[in-house]
Amino acid sequence: MAAMSADARIRTSDLEWVENATQTSTAPGFRHFLGKPSPAQRHRIYGIDPLAHPEHLPRIRGLMNRLSRRMDAEVRWPQLQGQSLEFYWENPRIPSGYTYLLQFVAHDLVHSAIPLSVAGKLGAGTANARRTPLRLESLYGNGPVGSPHLYALDEPNDDRRTKLRLGRMRWKEARGREARCPFRDVARSEAENLTGVDRSIPGMRPALTEALVADPRNDDHAIISQMTALFALLHNGLVDLIREREPEGGLNAHFGAAHRRFLCARDGLTAIYHRVVRDDLMRRVLHPEIFALYSGAHPPLMDRPTASQGEWEIPFEFSHGAFRFGHAMVRPEYHINDLSLHDLNNTLEKSSQNDPVNMPLDETWMVQWSRFFEIDGSRPNFSRRIGPYLSDGLGNDKIFASFDETERVGLLYRDLVGSALAGMWSVDALIAEIAARRPQFVAASRLLADHAYRSAQLRAWLSSAPAYGKLTSEDVETLSNDPPLPFFVLFEAMHQPRAEGLHLGPLGSVLVAEVIFAALARARLSAGSAASSLAGELAELSTNYYPINVFAGIPDIASMAELVQFTAEKAGLQQAVPAFL
Repeated sequence: MAAMSADARIRTSDLEWVENATQTSTAPGFRHFLGKPSPAQRHRIYGIDPLAHPEHLPRIRGLMNRLSRRMDAEVRWPQLQGQSLEFYWENPRIPSGYTYLLQFVAHDLVHSAIPLSVAGKLGAGTANARRTPLRLESLYGNGPVGSPHLYALDEPNDDRRTKLRLGRMRWKEARGREARCPFRDVARSEAENLTGVDRSIPGMRPALTEALVADPRNDDHAIISQMTALFALLHNGLVDLIREREPEGGLNAHFGAAHRRFLCARDGLTAIYHRVVRDDLMRRVLHPEIFALYSGAHPPLMDRPTASQGEWEIPFEFSHGAFRFGHAMVRPEYHINDLSLHDLNNTLEKSSQNDPVNMPLDETWMVQWSRFFEIDGSRPNFSRRIGPYLSDGLGNDKIFASFDETERVGLLYRDLVGSALAGMWSVDALIAEIAARRPQFVAASRLLADHAYRSAQLRAWLSSAPAYGKLTSEDVETLSNDPPLPFFVLFEAMHQPRAEGLHLGPLGSVLVAEVIFAALARARLSAGSAASSLAGELAELSTNYYPINVFAGIPDIASMAELVQFTAEKAGLQQAVPAFL
């Protein structure tokens, strides 16, 4: 039988299509939001299900290439009344530190060996290795016993390890031997040359090719490695606090005491982290009405996997769909501190993998956190508003090289291709399913409630910049009627009346809130805490290890600004040079 043409497949009825569909692959550690969509509910491209017809992958890649190029046209945001901004696209609601807190959270939820966009299909290589969501596995690894390279010895002649290992920064200009460089970078080391490849500068500096972090992505660039170092500093400060207050042990109890101290500090930091994610990060990025509902004592969770599913799994609609919105928040340049302004390309290339001879980070890369969060009235770098556009640096061909026949480089193309290959709900079907369960979430948004209006708005935007992407009329029709989920989440955020790009829209907010608040509730249940305040939760955690509250006096940290200030106090960095605050 001759191969069926693409046009013939498009005209095939749903019933015939379902009968001819092949069995789809799966990736361990992932699932679908609200259950697995039926074949008729899955996202299609030109009416074709990518999972059922993998032979159409080149055509799918071609469309995602053209859509990504249409998204190269910068969004012309309206001016915000009463705001004095450096750039019109800035979002005063979200300082840029939250962009990288989102990335840190993403690493804490998902870890796959190979991106789905590069693999081209679901399988073992695209599995999610995370099984304990939002428990800082990307910071702690398997603890001092399972991941000893992440931890420093407590004292000379003492083989206990309770503190996370940090590395000294370096001075860009030599300051003499008397200058003591502070521990402000993640730990880094050189690897013995076994392959004949040496990236060192002979006679000058060794190549520190290895970042000693639990998740290698936490050294993807300078800002995420500084975020990782920030959390490590706070853990170490909690260890010191516990050591000062813990009861004296017997002569042979030091190993058990160290283990308790580590576990207590880890639990304390996790509790603080959860409060910040819930009360600060989610408050800023979610639609206010969605945040108000989900941040209460009893969030209206729809997505409740059955007990038979066993281990925790993350929905593709979150990991490969809605949570990609953070990429749109990335700025083209950053004031890292009072000493330096770095563009995004330079920032992305500053890692042990890409620039090992210039490691550790020097003083121009030491993040001054008042530049990234609002601390004592500071004016930080603000993130970009959320919409269908990414900063040019995320098209860096060194970091996000081409990997297929389109030769398209950049992170945006990878996001779009990955979403097309995950077998996710179509936007229409997902809206209908949510409307059946929580009609108020959909009814409040015309873009969600009115299919004809939604398609018309998408069609108008896709056609409005013909020089970008060169989308055909067929492209525009398939994208306006069945848009890729990560694209639609960005479009929805941009399209909101009176809040263009300042936060996620209702659909994006529901997808993010369902996963984050469910993971927080799961972690809270695991810890056995019922306290409503951070102080109460820390007191409960302390009693798991000690007869006294070793966390007494810790302030009610509810924001990243407060977390940074408390870390500076515990680490003695209030007057640090270069500045920490």
